[in-house]
Parts: sequence; structure tokens; C-alpha cells
Amino acid sequence: MLALVVNPGLQEEQTFPLARGTATIGRTKDNEIFCLHKSLSRKHARLEFDGARIRLTDLQSKNGIFFNGKRVQECTLVEGDSFRCGDITFLVEGATARTPKYTTAAAAVRTMESPFAAAVQSKRVPRAAMGEVAVSDDDDQIQKNRLFALIRATELPVGQLAIDKQLEEIIVLALQVLEVDRIALLTLDDKTLEMKPRAVKTFVGASPRPYSRRVVEWIVDRGAPAIVSDVSREKALPGDPAEDAAVRGAMCAPINPGGGTIGVLYVDSLSRPACFQPDDLALLRALANVAAVAIESDAMRRGNR
Repeated sequence: MLALVVNPGLQEEQTFPLARGTATIGRTKDNEIFCLHKSLSRKHARLEFDGARIRLTDLQSKNGIFFNGKRVQECTLVEGDSFRCGDITFLVEGATARTPKYTTAAAAVRTMESPFAAAVQSKRVPRAAMGEVAVSDDDDQIQKNRLFALIRATELPVGQLAIDKQLEEIIVLALQVLEVDRIALLTLDDKTLEMKPRAVKTFVGASPRPYSRRVVEWIVDRGAPAIVSDVSREKALPGDPAEDAAVRGAMCAPINPGGGTIGVLYVDSLSRPACFQPDDLALLRALANVAAVAIESDAMRRGNR
């Protein structure tokens, strides 16, 4: 017996047992598997389950289905597989299982001495003066969410997805584990030598510039990731503070494949100051590193043509 887990590991996780036959995925309740999210179409995808395997088909949705890092029209799924519809992740698991089945890449990430390991191993709990505070189930789940996102991210540069789609996937993975109002991945324009948005998502309405130019310029100059507790009050940043009157907490990490900063990964909140922690920054840095590998690999492929 298999089940489909919607938003695995997140607070809004839902589990739908699968019966033999056909079911649909969408954002309305007339679907057997539904999730109220703007990235899903009303009828987004169809599942055909024969008792062992699942055939997943895109029903001409706006935001598509993604499997193994690339957009597909249809694919076959078995227990342990994950896929994405729009911005929502789904996991196929045994109906009695409660955690995702991780690949051997999980063990490698857990043992890496790198920003990836830091992002996975960091805790959101304070340290007591005479010892560590016990880690709650929520903290364990946060680690699993981050691990799952990082494993997915590291698979992107070795797939067949176009570079712009890879960068969009990195944005989506960040959104699954970070609570933000805006996120932007910017890259260096070779002609103007300015940072230009390459992939952007915002949840606070239209904005002429969905990022703080002051924070981005500061990070490019520093060449290192940083958290800004309240951008609207930070006078040490370059430029005019009036530009950022509405921006509160922000994080930014440089994208640097080894020869200099060629982009940045930026997130912020327009309502919450001091909302990001060091483990959030470690995760953002790790995803920025994946973006650097993806961009560099794409440049090498183009150069070899």
C-alpha cells in the first residue's frame, strides 16, 4: 500500500493513501489529492496506480510537473520517489512510513565538512551554559527538510535541465525551507557589469525591484554571505536608506565558482526584523554554491560546443 505525502516534513504536510485506479492532483477539493496553493492548477496532474507503480501525467498545467530535476509531461514513480507540481513537493512512500527515504547522497551530505553540513546540522535551539538543550521533534524535522532540499539541489547540475530552469529550481527549494517574502537570484551582466535578476519569486505583490540593491552591492563588495537584521534601519549599507524603507530582515550570499562573484542569492522579509538565523544563512550559502556550480558547468558546456 502506497501513500502520497504533500509537502513532506513541513508543518502543512498531508498524507493521501493511494487506491488502485486513477486520481487527480490540484488546488481544489474536487481532486482526490488537493493542496490549496497558487502554483497548482485546478486540475494539475493525473495519477494512475496499478498497485506497485504510479503513472503521473501533466494535465496541461501552467507550472508543470518536475521529476529528477527536469520538467516532464509524464513519468513513472515507485516508493521513495519524489516529484514537484508547481512549487509543491510530493513524496511516494509506504502508507505506514513517516519519513522520506533518502538516497546514499544523504549519508555523504551528513558527513561533509562544508556549508552543506552546517546547514543540515545547525539547530534553532539555544545552548545552555552547562550543556545543550534537548533537540525537539520540530528541530529534527527542520534538519530533514534541509537535508532533503540540499540533496535535491546537488542533483541539478548533473541533470539535463536548462540553466535558467536549474536556477528556478534552486529558488523553489529555498522556499520550501525558508520563510521569506521575496527571493531573488541575480547574476552579473557581462555587458553592463551590473547584477540583474535571473530568477525571482515574491509573495507581497509587484515590486519594481524585488530585492535591496544596497544589500546586494554590500555583499558583492564583501564577497561573503551575511544577515542584515533590519535593512530599513541599517545605515552602514551603501546607497540611500530611503530605498529600503519597507525592508526588514534580509540575507544574501555571493555566487562564486572560484574566480570571483558572478551573482548573489538574496531573500528578505518586509514585516519581520531579525527573522533569519545562522543556520538559515548556511543553507542559503549552500544553495548559492550549487548555483555557482550550475552556472560554471553551463558555461563550460557552451564553450565546448
